[in-house]
Amino acid sequence: MGSPSRQLTRHAGTASGSGALLPALAGWLIARVAVALGFAVAHGLSGTVAMPEGRLHLDQGLMTWDGTFYRVITSGWYSGPEVPAEAVRFFPGYPAAGRLVEFVFLGNTDLALLVLANGAALAAAVLLWHLAIEATGDRSVADRSAWMLGVIPAANVMVFAYSESLMLLVTAAFLLALLRGHPGWAAAAGLFAGVLRPSGVLLALPAAVEAWSWYRRTATPGADPHDAGGGRTRRDLLVWASAVAAPAVGLLAALLIVSRRTGDLLEAYRIQRQLRDGFRDPLTRLAQAGIDFAGGHLHDVYNVAFALGFAALFVVAWRHRQRASWLVLMAVTWFVAVGGNNMDSVGRYCVVAAPFTIALAQFARTRNRQVVLATVGVAATVWFTAEVLLGRIIP
Repeated sequence: MGSPSRQLTRHAGTASGSGALLPALAGWLIARVAVALGFAVAHGLSGTVAMPEGRLHLDQGLMTWDGTFYRVITSGWYSGPEVPAEAVRFFPGYPAAGRLVEFVFLGNTDLALLVLANGAALAAAVLLWHLAIEATGDRSVADRSAWMLGVIPAANVMVFAYSESLMLLVTAAFLLALLRGHPGWAAAAGLFAGVLRPSGVLLALPAAVEAWSWYRRTATPGADPHDAGGGRTRRDLLVWASAVAAPAVGLLAALLIVSRRTGDLLEAYRIQRQLRDGFRDPLTRLAQAGIDFAGGHLHDVYNVAFALGFAALFVVAWRHRQRASWLVLMAVTWFVAVGGNNMDSVGRYCVVAAPFTIALAQFARTRNRQVVLATVGVAATVWFTAEVLLGRIIP
């Protein structure tokens, strides 16, 4: 499937695939050094700045914030005595994977979750490289996509016991399967995405765009009358439909699993909606943040910075004519992330949409831009990590 030029790009990217590891590993190491420096800064400041929750997050280390929920779910599942009621908003994909590999680490839950998250982060960077080179045909964009993931401050959660690493890995695999015209593999990835995070269901939208594009391409005259339509067989239609439906099926499976704790299929969404304090359209929410800043209330400064930064990357992607399905994924991800009265975690919600990082790589086409973005990105990651550990911002 696909045009001859796309086939050539794909073969070129696959042939040079061995080049993915080095830039991916470089970015992976940079991120972990930056987070380590963030720990050092946080410890240095801990006795001199206000810490809303004391040394709680510093003491919890890489298992802090959401990691504490993933730990207890992995250990006791959703019915465990130590699992709080609000834990049902954390979907079972990551804890289930942790339970599967725990035995390798002699039952050490923390180590299992951290190795999973950090290993998935490296694998995600490698897949980003493949996704970029097969979509753009540009080796330099692919290299930058792989290492620049490590200098996005919001990606610091991929060092912690968070599910974002796995989500980015699955998203990249999903988009790569669609790009290569393999909707069956995309369906498998989409199913896991739905089990992994509530936002995994958003992958149904780029799948629908790609399915429609395939449907139009294969509407050739003079096709076999036994085909379901044009150059399409019934099996083709079924497989593409499964790619579109799989994220929603995964979501339903996750809700069924977590609802065994509460008996309410939608309890996870109700809790999440309460935490987000309801929906608000992104433009008025950003305007409200500007009013808050003018009044000296700076709680959302990091979230607004991320929101504006990812919006700018969407414009970059549009100007570089990224695939329509990618633009749809970026737009809806941004809209959902920013569209809440509580804007916490905008950055990490957006970073799992893989095309944003590719857009950053496309923007950084000159050496000067690369140096500036790397320098600012590392410094911002160090500071953002310190703020997270001091309890002054929710990652």
